[in-house]
Amino acid sequence: MKLIKTKGESLSIGGITRGCRLCIEGKKLVLFVTGVCNQRCWYCTISRGRWLKDQVWANEKLVKKDSDLIEEAKLSNAMGAGITGGEPTLKLKRVVHYIKLLKKNFGKKFQIHMYSCGKGVKPSDLKKLHEAGLDEIRFHLNREIVKEALKYDWKVGMEVPVILKSEKELCKLVDYLESVGADFLNLNELEFSDRNVKPMMNRGYKLRKDSMTAVGGSEETALKVLKYASKKRLRVHYCTAALKMNYQLRNRLKRRAKNIKRDFEKVTKDGFLLKGTIYGRNLKKLASDLKIPKKMYVIRRGRIETSVEMARMVAKKIKNKVAVVEEYPSAEPWDFEVTPLN
Repeated sequence: MKLIKTKGESLSIGGITRGCRLCIEGKKLVLFVTGVCNQRCWYCTISRGRWLKDQVWANEKLVKKDSDLIEEAKLSNAMGAGITGGEPTLKLKRVVHYIKLLKKNFGKKFQIHMYSCGKGVKPSDLKKLHEAGLDEIRFHLNREIVKEALKYDWKVGMEVPVILKSEKELCKLVDYLESVGADFLNLNELEFSDRNVKPMMNRGYKLRKDSMTAVGGSEETALKVLKYASKKRLRVHYCTAALKMNYQLRNRLKRRAKNIKRDFEKVTKDGFLLKGTIYGRNLKKLASDLKIPKKMYVIRRGRIETSVEMARMVAKKIKNKVAVVEEYPSAEPWDFEVTPLN
C-alpha cells in the first residue's frame, strides 16, 4: 500500500479512521473521564494536575454535571468525542452514561472513540460499551483483548507510542493485528511532558531539534514500521506531535472561538481571541468617560475588553494600562500573549 500524508501532515498506510479524521479537523471533544489508572507507564504524558485525580474534564472545562459536558460540546461545535484518562474502564458506569448522554443529545452520527490499556477489561465490559453506542475502541497494552472486541460491530485497533528502536516489536504487532482482523494500528510520536521528563532523560532521550515536545529518533523508528506495513493490509497511522499541536488543538480552538467571540473580537489563525484591553478602577465609569459604545465592550476579568482599534485609539488619551491581548478561548480563559499599547 502507498504511504499517504494526511491533512494534518501525519503519515498513513491504508488511510485513517473516522475518529482520527475528525480529530485532525478539530471536531472531537476530548472527554477525560478520570485520572485514575491501573498502570504506571514511564512514557505517560498525562499532566501532574490530572494524574490519579478522579475528575472529569471536557476539553479544558471541569465537568461537575451533565449540562457542563453538553454545553462544552455545543460551544466547541463538536461532531464527536474521544474518551480518555487515566483508565476509562475503571469508571465504566460513568463512561457508559456519558456515551448514552452524548448520543441522545447529538445523534447516532456523533462519533465516539475510547482509549483503554485493555488490562483487566472483561468481555462483559465490552458488551456494555458496545450497547451504549461506542463507535471505536483503541487498546494500548493488552493485545489479546482485541480478539474479544472484534466480536462486536465497531472499529477495533491499538494505539501505542513509538519507543526508540522498537521497530521489531511494532512490526510483530502489525502482523498480529492483521492476523486477527483488526481495523487499524495508530503509532504516536513519543513526547516529553511535565511528568515524564525524568524517566525519559534517564533513558537518554532528547528533544527533536525542531520540536518543543517530540523525542528525537521516534519518527525514524515509525518510518521503518510504516515501510514494513506498506506490504500488509492493515491500516497504520503515524500521529506526530506536530499534528496534535498544529492541527488537532488549533482547529478545535478555532471552532470554539468562532462560537463564543463577541462582535468586537477577532479569531486569529491559531484560534485565539484577539481584543483590546483597558485596565484600572471604576471600569464602568471609565468606559462611559471614554464614550465606548455599549455594544463594543464588556467588563470582564478585571478589565474593559473591546476592539483592538478602540484600544489603540484610547491608548493615546489615557494613562491607564492599555494592551492588545490574544486570549486562549477555553472555559477557563487565559492570556496567551499581551502587547502593551502605552
